[in-house]
Amino acid sequence: MTETRRSVSAEAEPRTDGGSLPELVSDPPVAARTWPPRWLRRGYLPVALAILLAAFTFVPLPRVPELACCAAFVEVPGSALPLAARVTVDDPAAQDVDGEYLLMTVNLRPATGLGWVRAHLFADTSLVPRRRLVPAEVNDREYFHRQRTVFDTSAAVAAAVGLERAGYAVDPSQITGDGALVVRLLDGAPADGRLRPGDVIVAVDDRPIRVAEELRPLVDNGGTRQLSVRRGSVALTVPVTPGTISVDGEDFRGIGVEVQTANPRIELPIDVQVDAGRIGGPSAGLLIALTVYDKVDPVDLAAGRRVAGTGTIAPDGTVGRIGGIRQKVVAAHRERADVFMAPASQADDARHAIPRGSDLQVIAVRDFRDAVAALEGR
Repeated sequence: MTETRRSVSAEAEPRTDGGSLPELVSDPPVAARTWPPRWLRRGYLPVALAILLAAFTFVPLPRVPELACCAAFVEVPGSALPLAARVTVDDPAAQDVDGEYLLMTVNLRPATGLGWVRAHLFADTSLVPRRRLVPAEVNDREYFHRQRTVFDTSAAVAAAVGLERAGYAVDPSQITGDGALVVRLLDGAPADGRLRPGDVIVAVDDRPIRVAEELRPLVDNGGTRQLSVRRGSVALTVPVTPGTISVDGEDFRGIGVEVQTANPRIELPIDVQVDAGRIGGPSAGLLIALTVYDKVDPVDLAAGRRVAGTGTIAPDGTVGRIGGIRQKVVAAHRERADVFMAPASQADDARHAIPRGSDLQVIAVRDFRDAVAALEGR
C-alpha cells in the first residue's frame, strides 16, 4: 500500500475559517532615555575629569621624536644660589664679600600637557627638545653626573681667571685636559645628529685637542673635518663639515657645539673650593670668578649689591653664551637682584625679559675685565 504524503510548508497558511489568529507578542518595552545618564548621576564624570586633569598636569608626555611637543623638557625660572658662603679661598688675606653674588639657575622638568600649554602662553617658559641635552641612551642620573663634571671644569677655570686678575701667580692659559667635552648641540647645526652631549673630541684631522679652546680654530672654516671622538669606552671617527650658523640673528662659522675642557688640570697658588649643591652645567663660570676675585682683591667689588648673572668663562676671560637667559632674568628679579651680568651677545634678550616695573639693571660683558670694570663703575 502506497501512502501519499502531503508536503507541509514552513510557513503557516492564513486561516479562512474565521478562527482567531495567534496573538502577536512584541519585544519588551524599552525604558525612555533620561539625562543625565545613570553613570553621570553616580558621580563618575567628576572622578574621570579629575584623573584626566591630574594626568595632563603631572604625567610626562611620551617620548615620540616625531612630535615637537614630546621628548622635551619644560624650562622655567629656577632659584638663586648665593656664592659668597659657598666659595672658600684658602688665603689668610681673604675677606668677606660685602653684598652677594647670586648664581641664577633654571629648572628642567619633563614636559607634561600643562607644561606644553604654558610654554606657548608665557615668555618665561620654554620647551627644550630632550635630544639637545640628553642622548637617547643616557638616563637622568648619568646626565646629572655629566653636568656636574662640566660644572667642576667651569669652576676650575673660573678660579684661575679670578686669581690671575687679582695678581696671583697663575696662568689660566696653562690649563690642560683630556679633550673638548660636548655640552650642547645647536639645532640644525652641522654637528647635530652626528655628535652627542657627553662626547669628547680628542683630535681634528689627527691634530690633538687637549682643551676646549683648541677646537674652534680647527672647525671654523674649510671642508669636511674628521673628528676623533671618545664616546664612553668607544673610539669613533665622525666626519663633520663646518657651515654658517645663525643664533639670535648673529651668523658665524662652525659646527654648532658648545664644549668645555674634559677633566681640566691646573696648578693654583692657593686652594679654592666651590660647594654647588646639586647645580650642574657650565654657566656658573663668570659668577664664580667674580666671587673669587672679590674675596682676594682689596677692592670692594660688590659694594653691598646683590649681583646676579650667568655666563661661561674661558681661560682668557671670554664670557660665553648660556641657555635659559630669559628664565634666569625672571629668577633674578624675584630674588631682588640689583644687577644682572649677561654675555654681551645675549644682553638684548636679557633686557627684553625684565618684568614690567622691575629695577633690575642688565650689564653686558664680553670678558672678565668688562665685568670687573662695570662693577667698579669704570
